[in-house]
Amino acid sequence: MPYESAVFVVADAILAKGERPSLRKVREAIPTGGSPREVCTHLRAWRKKRGYDPKPEPTDMSKAMKEAGQALALDLWKQAKREATQTFSREREAAVAMATDDKQDCEHLLGMVETLQAENTALAARAEAARVQARLHKVENQLDRFRALEFWDRVMQEIFEIIPPGGAMTPAEILPELRSWTIRGAALHTSGADVGRHLIWCASRERLLQDVRECRGVGAG
Repeated sequence: MPYESAVFVVADAILAKGERPSLRKVREAIPTGGSPREVCTHLRAWRKKRGYDPKPEPTDMSKAMKEAGQALALDLWKQAKREATQTFSREREAAVAMATDDKQDCEHLLGMVETLQAENTALAARAEAARVQARLHKVENQLDRFRALEFWDRVMQEIFEIIPPGGAMTPAEILPELRSWTIRGAALHTSGADVGRHLIWCASRERLLQDVRECRGVGAG
């Protein structure tokens, strides 16, 4: 078993040569050798006592190893840069695609809104048109009824003028005396089959009214 002093002497000698007193070198330099555990214990004591804190120096590496390490580091850096560039490109393309999709979705939604607004406007316009049409139809019906009443009043007046005062005429006798425009007007206000019936009704009604007027006149006299 080597003494602590022997390990100290060998370590000092190796350090004086400018070499690093490693466990392997110290064991090889001790004549009696010694177990790695024992030599390591004494060598730690030596380092503590001497304040020795070995640090790897760049000069410990050969030029070839340095160049190989630098080349490896450069290759790794280039590979990392290449992968980072590819990753950035993929993420940028994905972001552009996402932005494009979002823009298209937004345009699609805006188009749907415009379509719905146009359809709503069209529906409102059709509803308003239907209401206007209904009011117009009602007014037209009222106007047609007014014109019809006005026309038949003129027919009654014409029949009244045909019947002589104090005389009597049957509807069959009155019809030939009516003016042609009265016959045509009656065709406009009734169906063709009902023209004669309506005129006969008017003649009968006017004859009845005339009889009533004559009776009233006699009563008053």
